[in-house]
Amino acid sequence: MSEEKAGLPADSGAPGVLEERESGPSVVETRPRAAFTEEKKRSFRAWGRDLFRPRANPFGRSDATNDPDGRALALWRPAWEGSVVAAAFPLAAFYAWGAEGAWAAPLGFCIGAFGCVRLFDVVLLLRRRAKLSGKAPAFMGWGDLVIRMRHMQRRAGGVGKQREEKGSAGVSREDAALSRLRGVLSGEDALFAAGAGAPVKELWLGLGFLWTPVHAQRLFELSTVAPETLFVSPFVKKLVGVREKGLGPGDTGSPVLHGVGDDEGDLFRPLSSLGGGTAIVGTTQAGKGVMLTNLVRQAILRGDPVVVIDPKSSKRLRNAVFAACRAAGRAKPREFHPAFPDRGIRFDPFGSFARATELATRVKAVMPADTSGAFSSFAWQAVLVVVEGLLFVDRRPSLRRLADTIESGIDALLDECLTKHLTDFGPEDWPARVRAKLDEVEEQGFRRGERNLELSVKALFWEETVKPKHPEPVLNRLIDTYRHDREHYAKITASLMPVLAMLTAGSLAKSLSPDREDPDDPRDVETLEGIIGAGGVFYVGLDALPDSTVASALGSILLADLTALAGARYNEERSGASVGRISLFVDEVFNVINEPLIELLNKGMEAGVHVTVAMQTIPDLTDRLGSEAKARMALGNLNNLIALRTKDRATQDFVAETFGKTTLWQTEVGVTTGAAAHVKPNFSASVTKRMSGMRDDIVPRDWLGRLPNLEFFASLSGGKLYKGRIPILIDTDEGVKLGPVKELS
Repeated sequence: MSEEKAGLPADSGAPGVLEERESGPSVVETRPRAAFTEEKKRSFRAWGRDLFRPRANPFGRSDATNDPDGRALALWRPAWEGSVVAAAFPLAAFYAWGAEGAWAAPLGFCIGAFGCVRLFDVVLLLRRRAKLSGKAPAFMGWGDLVIRMRHMQRRAGGVGKQREEKGSAGVSREDAALSRLRGVLSGEDALFAAGAGAPVKELWLGLGFLWTPVHAQRLFELSTVAPETLFVSPFVKKLVGVREKGLGPGDTGSPVLHGVGDDEGDLFRPLSSLGGGTAIVGTTQAGKGVMLTNLVRQAILRGDPVVVIDPKSSKRLRNAVFAACRAAGRAKPREFHPAFPDRGIRFDPFGSFARATELATRVKAVMPADTSGAFSSFAWQAVLVVVEGLLFVDRRPSLRRLADTIESGIDALLDECLTKHLTDFGPEDWPARVRAKLDEVEEQGFRRGERNLELSVKALFWEETVKPKHPEPVLNRLIDTYRHDREHYAKITASLMPVLAMLTAGSLAKSLSPDREDPDDPRDVETLEGIIGAGGVFYVGLDALPDSTVASALGSILLADLTALAGARYNEERSGASVGRISLFVDEVFNVINEPLIELLNKGMEAGVHVTVAMQTIPDLTDRLGSEAKARMALGNLNNLIALRTKDRATQDFVAETFGKTTLWQTEVGVTTGAAAHVKPNFSASVTKRMSGMRDDIVPRDWLGRLPNLEFFASLSGGKLYKGRIPILIDTDEGVKLGPVKELS
């Protein structure tokens, strides 16, 4: 038979074998020997790769995204290979030492090797299941924080890794940190000298890993089962080498949120990437204060001027501020606390300003918002008139003088201002001419309804004789206010007087309206501009729990003062990268947020003011600012979000919206069977598999309420999302508990 008859072209060159069968000769095509060998090599290499690949990895590789090829739930399936291992080793021992024949030992070795491979798979599977129990809350000492600060400092200075582990004298970082710490506690030296060496340009958030769509897929599939059924016992955890203590049944939250992740490392982020404000959101006792305290400590150790506004007057936060200043070798923090005036400073919120309008704006920021704005606008004008009058006669404005003048009327201030201007620019005999005009007015019975006829005549005399040649806008506004209907004036300033009364009542009168010449008060008088200009640390405890109204007023006027300072930097053309960094931390921000803080969030970063605020819920902001639109406007200026456990739906919606969405894959499997209804069996069966993708939150809303204490999700500028946990630093602990830095892979 020719090759054409066999269905092959004559010149094809395809190799074949001619076989004779009963039905006749036929050609059977065979593969080339070289191609067959190459295929065997590829198969062997694939088998080698699969040998060390986790058997249950549905994504095929460690760096895969949420590829729908497989089920993530298989990562934590039961260790069925354990029965194979249990049978393989006795069988291998039997053939290796008990069976006769030359073939027995090699067979026993092969069975033992197969058992080792499967044992490796069992250990990997059990280790993954052991990690599902999460991690117990971590604790750290000052040595741990200093090690991380020095690590960030070395990276900023370009020091190589060869110098990270050992110093020039061969001393480990832990030993060096402990030595310096003991010096700090004894008052001899600084643990981490702020400003010494290369500047720290990073921020340490804690321990964790990068949250990707892979983890979202795993969490989605774990939600279909009870995760508790996948946990392993503490004995098994130790057996497979997992030493970390997980969360127990009585601990708050679900451990699988951290357990679905890969190996955690230290979370470092460049400060340059944290543009805009940072919000820390979390319900009560979720770890919000621990996170805020961690960020405050680092800002102090970096050498930033730091302002901490603490409405709760938390003892933990206050102690952390003082301990961090000692560790950094910085001066003792300046402190202001309305309940403990003797241990703090006297603070002058009117101590620094460029224009009189700034002081009026600061007072207006404390006032409650009104719908039309008419009352607040008139109150602003009333404050401006008094401040301008005080400055006109060279008297330092203060809250107490402002309150006294508005409450009693501006008669005395107007009289003093008129006297000064008439003395400077009026005729030499102006007192006699004013008395003569007063007698003339009294004889004619003119304006007998005036409450202060002598002052009215003096104002009239000034308008007729001095004003045409030497006009003075300050006196014009004072006279207009004086002539305003007294009853209407009292009504229109009714919202202003309670605010001034709060800020000048009791011990606050001397603390917020300091008399610098008072010999009986030894406390220092400070301004915010002076503290920040000296690179200091300012801790303000507002004592909001017993008196939330006064606390709100104090925080608001302080924020207004800081906003004015940021504006002064703009006016001095000190902005952008050339300006020094100011770190502002506000706990329980809903107690003090106002228009100046929103302006600071919006424009303050260009002036070097970096704001970090902590809150419990979004509705708190809505209630404080009066509308959801204003709350959203404030939140829109917070580019970075650190979310701990949240319970209310509005806050969860905001967090999930900020974190974004991903595609989650769902597998549906269907099995159908059938049989014909006749004597001869005729069965049929089919299996269908359908996979569908859906867009959903990368961090589900419901899981935000299941975060354990001290665990968080962080969305930082640039769009990266991290899952982490923050250790608790014990201020009196000299130890190194976390160990060396572990870079995030």
